[in-house]
Amino acid sequence: MAKVELKNLTKKYGEVIAVQNMNLTISDNEFLVLVGPSGCGKSTTLRMIAGLEEISGGEIFIRDQLVNEKDPKDRNVSMVFQNYALYPHMTVEENLGFSLKIAKVEKEEIEKRVRDAVQILGLEELRKRKPSQLSGGQRQRVAMGRAIVRRPDAFLFDEPLSNLDAKLRTQMRTEIKKLHQKLKTTIIYVTHDQVEAMTLADRIIIMKDGYIEQIGSPIEVFTKPANIFVATFIGSPPMNIIEGDVIRKENKLIIKIDDEINLECPQKIQSSLENKNKIYLGIRAEDIMPKETSDYTNSNWCFQKSINLAEPLGTETQLFFTIKNKEIISRMYNPKDVKVGDKINFQIDSNKVHFFDAETEKTIF
Repeated sequence: MAKVELKNLTKKYGEVIAVQNMNLTISDNEFLVLVGPSGCGKSTTLRMIAGLEEISGGEIFIRDQLVNEKDPKDRNVSMVFQNYALYPHMTVEENLGFSLKIAKVEKEEIEKRVRDAVQILGLEELRKRKPSQLSGGQRQRVAMGRAIVRRPDAFLFDEPLSNLDAKLRTQMRTEIKKLHQKLKTTIIYVTHDQVEAMTLADRIIIMKDGYIEQIGSPIEVFTKPANIFVATFIGSPPMNIIEGDVIRKENKLIIKIDDEINLECPQKIQSSLENKNKIYLGIRAEDIMPKETSDYTNSNWCFQKSINLAEPLGTETQLFFTIKNKEIISRMYNPKDVKVGDKINFQIDSNKVHFFDAETEKTIF
């Protein structure tokens, strides 16, 4: 397949900058996911790679060839859209082979490629059906098959699962991952769903307002977020962000959260806080643990709060409480009956707390 390279890629709509100076190399056979909120520039980037969107500046290379001036049909990439874009009057196999027929590929070759795509995607029993006779998941598999038959250098997916229900989305995620393993092809995938991004990607790019906020493996962006935006975007439920005051007391640095919670500053970040008065703490729900006893002698990272809401989810219960007028979520993995107003003792795993600069919102390492 092919390496895709973007150099200073920029897209402007009048004075509005949709994508700003993007530099990125997507390796051969890599599964890269662009993720971010609506309007961050991820779909615009994908459409520029496909040639469906004119670029305002920069260069796009596919298989080391500059493709800025090439038409979409000459870039040898296949795009799968969220709305399937199937021809309603054609059967499944006619839909699959239509682009090859237009390209004047020989009939025997078309039949072979269609047969291969049908086998890969398990569409054998659906070959003679029309799109109106298919479920949403089946239509999306046909759309993927239409991309496969072209044997492109890269597959481009633009939020392909957003029209499916939750169960189908899970199934189709598995299908797409298996497809990548079978075809060993370069895939660039756009989604606003961070669960899709985490489960599918070799590498994730988190975008905001046309800029890349962070690039890394799913584990890297989850465990070492570059800033508060990434920290709260990746992970479900979102990371809790709590503001703290940095106080000097008896030659120690204390992080004061509220009148009841005063935390001794970990040694590893003390030097970074010498000249700061405020800091943000990022704590994932699973790292704020309900504590069976109120014995705080071994740790000052303990406190007690009244529960505002408890959501039993089977294997876990999510507990909601308030710190400084902000809703905080904790995960309890040994479910028991918790009622609104119950006072629960919590302990924070201080080794897993993320610290962010109060001014830049960037991670303090």
